[in-house]
Amino acid sequence: MTDLLAWIAEGAAARERREESPFAQVAAVAEAGLGALSLPADEGGRGAGVRELFAFVIDLAEADPIVAHVLRTHYSQVLGFLRLPDPDVRRRWLDEVRAGKVFGNAISETGPAAAGGHEFDTRLDEVDGRRVLNGTKYYSTGTLYADWIAVAARVEGDRVATVMVPADREGVAVVDDWDGIGQGRTGTGTTSFTDVAVAPEDVLAVRPRLEPRPPGDVAFLQLYLHALVAGILRSVVTDATGVVRSRSRTFEHAPTPRAVDDPILHEVVGRLAATAWVAESAVLTAADAVQAAMDAAARGEPAEDARTTAALAHCAVKVHLDRVSLDAATALFDVGGASASSRARNLDRHWRNLRTITLHNPASYKAAAVGRHLVTGDPLPVNGYF
Repeated sequence: MTDLLAWIAEGAAARERREESPFAQVAAVAEAGLGALSLPADEGGRGAGVRELFAFVIDLAEADPIVAHVLRTHYSQVLGFLRLPDPDVRRRWLDEVRAGKVFGNAISETGPAAAGGHEFDTRLDEVDGRRVLNGTKYYSTGTLYADWIAVAARVEGDRVATVMVPADREGVAVVDDWDGIGQGRTGTGTTSFTDVAVAPEDVLAVRPRLEPRPPGDVAFLQLYLHALVAGILRSVVTDATGVVRSRSRTFEHAPTPRAVDDPILHEVVGRLAATAWVAESAVLTAADAVQAAMDAAARGEPAEDARTTAALAHCAVKVHLDRVSLDAATALFDVGGASASSRARNLDRHWRNLRTITLHNPASYKAAAVGRHLVTGDPLPVNGYF
C-alpha cells in the first residue's frame, strides 16, 4: 500500500494544475482491492471498521485528495451492501466490490427543493410493463470513474428508490461539467437518465421519502469530507517544510541568515503540524462515534442516542476544521517569499481544495443546530446533512 500511495502522490500537484483526471490512480486503488477494505476478511476484505477506513482515506487524501474524494460514495455504498438482509442480493453486490468495481452516485439535484430533503424530480416509473428511469442529477461526485451508479428516484406513493445502474447502460449520460475552484477532477458534474431500463434486481431498496437514513450513514458521509481535510492538512505541512528547506536566501532583516534556521518560520511550521495532528485525531475520534451508531443499529438496539452522538461528533469536527484548515492553507505562504505564489509550485491548490470541500454545507447552520440542541433540547435535524 505504501508504494501505491507514493505512486499516487507522485505528480498529484501537476495533475491538478493540468486539470488531468486521475483515472489510472482510481483504477489502481480498486485493482489493489482497497475498495473492499470494509468487507470482512472471510469475505475478501480486510475487515476495516470506520476508524480504520478513515485512517486510509486520510492517507489517500494526503497523496491526492481528488482520488480520495472520488471514492466517497463507493465506501458508503459498500457499507450499505453489508447491511442487505437478503443473502443472495448481498452476495451479488459484494461480488462486484470484490471484482474491483467502483460505485458512484446520482443523488443531488439543482431544482428549487431544499438540499437534504430527498425531494427529487428524477422518477422511476412503470411504462408499458417495464420500469424506466428519467431525470437529471448534479454533484455526482465520482460517477465519471464509476462502473455502477447509485441513483435516488421518486416512485409512486411519496417513496424513494435506490436504483443501481451500470454507467454504460443505454440512456445514461455522464457529463464532466463541474467547474469548482477546487476538487476540479472529481467528476462532480451532471448525470442524466433518459428512459433508462431498470430491471427488478437493479432496485436495491424502496423507502418512504421522509424515513431517516440508517444511524451513522449520514454522519459517515459528512465525516468523510473532513478525512479529506485532514489529509490535505498533512500535505500543507509537507509543503511548508519543503518551502523552508528549499529557500536559498532570506530577507536582510530576518533573524538568521538562513531560512532553515529561522525560528519564526519554525513556529509557523510547528503550528501547521499541530493543526494537522488535531484534525486527524478529531476525525478518527468522531469515527468511533459513527461506528457506535452503526453497531447499535446492527444489533437491533435503539440507536437514536447513538445517531445523535455521531451527528454531534461530525458537526463539531466540521465547525472547527472548516475555519482552522483554511487558516492553515493561508499560513503556508508565510514560510516563503513571493516565489511561494508561483503557479509552478501550485501551493494554492490546498486552499482551493479545502474551500471547496468546506462549502459542502454551511458550518454556521451546523453550529446553530448544535447550540440549539444543547440550550433548548431541540433535536438535531434528520436529513442528508446530519
